[in-house]
Amino acid sequence: MRHLVANIATYTIAALLILGSALFAWMRSAQLVLSDEYATLARYEPTPEHQFEWREVGEHAYASNCRNCHGGEGQGWDQYPGLQDTARLFAAPGGREYLVELHLHGLTSPRWGAPMPSMGHLPDVELAAVLNHVLTHFGNTPPPGTRLYVPADIAALRGPKRSPWEVNELRPGGAEEASGRTVN
Repeated sequence: MRHLVANIATYTIAALLILGSALFAWMRSAQLVLSDEYATLARYEPTPEHQFEWREVGEHAYASNCRNCHGGEGQGWDQYPGLQDTARLFAAPGGREYLVELHLHGLTSPRWGAPMPSMGHLPDVELAAVLNHVLTHFGNTPPPGTRLYVPADIAALRGPKRSPWEVNELRPGGAEEASGRTVN
């Protein structure tokens, strides 16, 4: 009798493992989504009752999309620039829009060895959050009284696609400074 119970338990466990793996394989092949990214990010959208809660999303978005090139502490390396001057760019005339354009369309410039890819695939919530994260970390301090980004700021600048070279021309200080050429 003891062998019968042991055999039943063994075959039951084996059947459950096979059934579980078949269910998992079906879920993967059907691309079953248990949590939609946009639904998750919608929790962070600003509402009349709540301000834009960007800190958690910004830190995660930086780690997922920016850290590989710009480094964990925003220090940059080799052909990738450090992020310590981001607040200065933000404060310059046209800088607020430039930073959004840079992320939406990418950047190509003779100043840096590698182009920055477009981050236009990121939802407005995530892009605003990562920009705010950079503006408040890595030695950056936004000028007093300035408003950080909200998703509506990103949405307002999504429009005609610019080339990465066109974005370089928008850089505050002019294209000469952006390309590394000196201005007389």
